[in-house]
Amino acid sequence: MKFQSIKTLGLNKKQIDQILNLKNTHWKHGYESQLIWFKKNALPSDSHNLMLINNAIVGYTFLANRSLKIFHLNKMKEKVSYTLFATLILREKYRNFFYVSKFMKFNSKIIIKKNKPSFLLCHEHNQKLYKFFGWSSLDIPNFKVPDHSRNLKGMIYNFDNFKKDKN
Repeated sequence: MKFQSIKTLGLNKKQIDQILNLKNTHWKHGYESQLIWFKKNALPSDSHNLMLINNAIVGYTFLANRSLKIFHLNKMKEKVSYTLFATLILREKYRNFFYVSKFMKFNSKIIIKKNKPSFLLCHEHNQKLYKFFGWSSLDIPNFKVPDHSRNLKGMIYNFDNFKKDKN
């Protein structure tokens, strides 16, 4: 088992095909739909964390470099860079604690190296898994992610140096 973190620009066609096919084992939108999403959302400097066994991709996490604007009294107060943690997926055969823990430890190391806070959205039944690896629930009733379902829960990681209110 080995791990790699590759920027979008560094991925080859075979790796992209393996990623999209792996994603389609869980989110059954079809290969073409996965490809459209990938082309639209994977920016050149985003990271793609891979877990490989016998040179086949069996685990994948998408770490996107993004920014958000913080407003106070309808005025932009500041712009904050963060890492969006998305698409944690493992081939069904490897969906057990041994492999998930190895992969999550690798993901955590990459996030810490980026030296930015990280954010994810997940279903409530997945919160326990992420909490085990040091993520915290974002229990703020007024945060919004416009293009996502309201029933998803926000979680944060590596936010120790991030202050929510600098007044």
